[in-house]
Amino acid sequence: MSIKIVDVARRAGVSKATVSLALNGSSKINSKTRAMIEALAKEMGYHPNPYAQRLVTRKSRQIGLIVPDIELNYYASLAKYIFNALTDSGYGISISTSMNSRLMERRVVSEMIENRMDGMLLAPLNSPNEDPSYLDLLDNAGIPTLLITATYANVDRPCVMCDLHDGTYLSMQMLYRRGYRRMAFLSGVQGAHSLDLRVQGYLDFLRDAGLEYRRVYHMDNVWYDDARRCVAENEIQDAEAILCANDMMALGVINALLQRGVRVPDDMAVVGYDDSIFATISPVPITTVRQDIQQMASVGVNRILNMIQGIEKGSEETTTLIPCSIVERKSVKAALQS
Repeated sequence: MSIKIVDVARRAGVSKATVSLALNGSSKINSKTRAMIEALAKEMGYHPNPYAQRLVTRKSRQIGLIVPDIELNYYASLAKYIFNALTDSGYGISISTSMNSRLMERRVVSEMIENRMDGMLLAPLNSPNEDPSYLDLLDNAGIPTLLITATYANVDRPCVMCDLHDGTYLSMQMLYRRGYRRMAFLSGVQGAHSLDLRVQGYLDFLRDAGLEYRRVYHMDNVWYDDARRCVAENEIQDAEAILCANDMMALGVINALLQRGVRVPDDMAVVGYDDSIFATISPVPITTVRQDIQQMASVGVNRILNMIQGIEKGSEETTTLIPCSIVERKSVKAALQS
């Protein structure tokens, strides 16, 4: 037989209301009485009804997470690490996907509001956002919101992301030290902030190193087939190395090069981004920029919980940058022959 709140109240010699207030952490109940009721409830095996608690407290005890595509390893890992970071917080996680659609992202934001999330973590799309005004709906609903993995250009909101600019800059430094001088970059659409940061890291290194060779190829998407087509349709053979906006693109580049008889890394070096599974299943394991997704998730959870508790104000438009690192594999030679 399940233990009900009335059973705990009867054993404690108090009212049901007192037990409810005590178990919900109300300051109206003194600490001694609250500790006694909590211990008694635990001893009796009482488990509060979460739906009833939500009605009383008007809190869902849920953090919403919206990602562009849950099938991508990058976002699946992010969701896993956020779930782990929330384990001891008393909050659950409600995950939804925007399916790489701006219209769907707007719709999911509205659904999260209807489901009364206590806080929101939003991973933006890798595309420009001409009208981010729907994010104001979260503010109007009193739901603290933190952007994670990236931000939207010209959107001033709290954010936790990896240092994408420096990640590319580091990979260029590594190639330069190996003797590479002609390096091309494959990216997605211009105006997507997370992609623009990568490209800017590439351009800044060329400027600082005084290199004139500059090739940036922008595609509609950052997928495997787009990278393969780019190699097939463009004369990139004059480059010594190709850097890609993610590992999936790098895998497409490597397979396209091998199909054309171009050896990797003997004839062409290839560098990816994210250190995903694609970097290891490639026929030539890919040197890549590693984003510390676990650290990003941990910092993101800590910040959103602080925002919910009022420790950090949602109006604090600060971005926390997590450092990137280089993972070296066989798609880049140890050193060029002089």
